[in-house]
Amino acid sequence: MLAHVSLRFMPIFVVLSVLCGAPGAVGQTEKTPATYAGQLLVASPRLGDPRFRKSVIYMVEHNDRGALGLIVNKVYGKGPLAKLMRGYGMDPGNTKGRITLHFGGPVSADGAFILHTGDYKSPRSRPVNRSISFTTDTRILKDFAAGKGPRRLLFVLGYAGWSPGQLEEEMARGDWSLSKADEDRVFGDDKGDVWERIVGDSEVPL
Repeated sequence: MLAHVSLRFMPIFVVLSVLCGAPGAVGQTEKTPATYAGQLLVASPRLGDPRFRKSVIYMVEHNDRGALGLIVNKVYGKGPLAKLMRGYGMDPGNTKGRITLHFGGPVSADGAFILHTGDYKSPRSRPVNRSISFTTDTRILKDFAAGKGPRRLLFVLGYAGWSPGQLEEEMARGDWSLSKADEDRVFGDDKGDVWERIVGDSEVPL
């Protein structure tokens, strides 16, 4: 089961400076030739922790410092985009539309983490791979509302974190398997059956 040892007790700005600030922090490192970053982590049916039951986690980071991922298939609810922008100190102007809020994991449950399609380029975003990027800068909402942002984004509160070697141990005992990520699985609106739809495609038997 997940024990958020190394990341849970670090101030969030320290965590993010490690994960997003250093060159090569997102993705493969020299000490970790095999990385789960950019893939989906799929919970085993026998995983008992209710926080992660039937979870599908997009892996943002996996290297010798540990791992970080965002649950993509658990929804808090929907609300006006303008209200969310106001909550982060932005003037929404005439912004219309609604946005879905997701539960990303139990660590820093009030922290904002955002996945978005790679068509949006910003110095505040870090690519995980060619098609998906990651940011913690909520100002992306302003560009998104103005039609200048990414085609698709996922707004998440909280994340899942693993200390060095911990995720590998959980994989070895069958708590998780890997599956390929695509835009529809990560950003699609139909989140209710994502786990059921992809569990049969996992690379490691469940």
